[in-house]
Amino acid sequence: MRKHKGIFGRALLKSSVFLWVLTTSNLIQAQDVSYKEEIHIQHDGPVYLTGDRLRFSVTCLDQSNRLLSPLSRLAYVELLDSENTPLAQSIIDLNDGKGKGDILLPFTATSGNYTLRAYTKWMRNFPPEDYAYSIVTIVNPFKSLGLVETTEKPAARKAYAPTAGLSISTPSDVYRSRQKVTINLSLSGVEGRPANGLVSVSVSKVPDFFMTDQENSGKLPVVVKKNPSQASFKPDRHYLPETKGQFLTGKVYESGTTTPKANELIYLSIIGTQPEFYTSKADSEGIIRFEIVDFYGQGEVHLQSSDPDTNVDIVIDPSFSEAFVALEVPSLNIDEKWESYLTQASQNMQVRNVYSSIIPFDEHQPSADSLPFYGIPDQKYYLDDYTRFPLMEEVLREYVAGIFPRKRNDEFYFKMVNVEKNEIMNDEPLMLYDGLPIKKANTIMELDPRLVKRIDIVTKRYLMGGAIFDGITSFHSYKGDLTGLDPTLIIGQDYSFVGVQRAAEYVFPDYEDAASASTLPDFRNTLYWIGSKEIDNGDGEVEFFTSDDTGTYLIEIEGISDSGDLISQKKFFKVEK
Repeated sequence: MRKHKGIFGRALLKSSVFLWVLTTSNLIQAQDVSYKEEIHIQHDGPVYLTGDRLRFSVTCLDQSNRLLSPLSRLAYVELLDSENTPLAQSIIDLNDGKGKGDILLPFTATSGNYTLRAYTKWMRNFPPEDYAYSIVTIVNPFKSLGLVETTEKPAARKAYAPTAGLSISTPSDVYRSRQKVTINLSLSGVEGRPANGLVSVSVSKVPDFFMTDQENSGKLPVVVKKNPSQASFKPDRHYLPETKGQFLTGKVYESGTTTPKANELIYLSIIGTQPEFYTSKADSEGIIRFEIVDFYGQGEVHLQSSDPDTNVDIVIDPSFSEAFVALEVPSLNIDEKWESYLTQASQNMQVRNVYSSIIPFDEHQPSADSLPFYGIPDQKYYLDDYTRFPLMEEVLREYVAGIFPRKRNDEFYFKMVNVEKNEIMNDEPLMLYDGLPIKKANTIMELDPRLVKRIDIVTKRYLMGGAIFDGITSFHSYKGDLTGLDPTLIIGQDYSFVGVQRAAEYVFPDYEDAASASTLPDFRNTLYWIGSKEIDNGDGEVEFFTSDDTGTYLIEIEGISDSGDLISQKKFFKVEK
């Protein structure tokens, strides 16, 4: 095997993983697979107010060598209350084992300590004790400060303890508003030699008493890491690793029964201006599996049988794990020591909200242009480039080559030419409108062509999963909302789907030059955050500016060295007028 160079090298997958991925029937038992992932999660502060944005980063490792894992493409992150009810859920991209995201904390949340956990789909084959856990304190200053605590106590657990030597130094422990702060990081490994590492760096405001209260300064933030379970564990089903996209799985039943429907071909559509289309053929137990690639945000997917005359029920599996472990989450005791902090934090949050449209805190990356599932079509027609006809039949006959509209018993049907073989194909093509499969050509012909922006044509046989199509005709409306389609013709069912969260690049003010004279208020409670910072040959440096928000700030560094040792260190400083 190739020798790895540090944490930033890509680990080779073991043959057992490839066997598990490539075998689609008679899958071997998950607990017999030797490849295991280890995941860590860091966030940008121990204390948040409702309305704040919780920023986090995730690192996924190969447990056998503590190198970044190349296996899983996605990580699942949840913020849970004491009853394991999710306050927020997010799916994030992992690029070579590293990912980041954020959660906007709702104003409806109750004050208390919450559990932030992370895992991959592959890790669901193993006990939930192996997931990553961290405790997050959330305070809602506009609601009664009730306490949130767990009712169950776990067995003894192993603390998440650092093993690599990291020192944090700053020129001063006291700064003025809008002053530049430089943090120097020094990382040492075996025998004190300089080491490489990958860390998250957060600088956030905390209550003043955290600096002097040893009980709080020792417990916050709390990272919970249970011992990896050695007991036998049987998942509710076996989970394939998501090496490319998100797996959406489910089961097909005969309508109104609990009898699985085997070998049924199911279509999945993501309807919109950039529609997607997938197929899956149910196995002998009625199980279907779709691999959905690059679907961002939240929306709906549409599921239906390929045969509109077949009535089936489709039940989709939950995207997030429903396996939980009892954790000892301490209750949140808010007393008079919090009063000054909460009063000022509440006022500052309201100022930030007022000026949020003027002072950006992040910049979401623009969506990249993406091709449809069929790639670049053989022909593409933008109908605004042509004289508009009132009938779709006229448009197809006059402008669109490759589609031959024909009639049989007063019913339209389409034929297409296979350009590779220069022959008319036998069956009708796959017909789509904004990604929704259309069974009858009459439905297309009845559309008002003035509502159609574009027509894509694929003039060759197309194979997809268990389906073979004699070409593709894809019609697109201006808004991607099925404009003009008779809703009674839509069969199947819709399912709310959580896609991948778009990563954001966070923007922090630079008061070095002219911007220092700005009169706009700056009441950020997070002065700096980076989820993935490399320490090279023992040295690292971070620079940022303080805000107008005075008080106590916590610098917290967490991560892992290239030899697999955990890194954890923190330091306090003050900001004064």
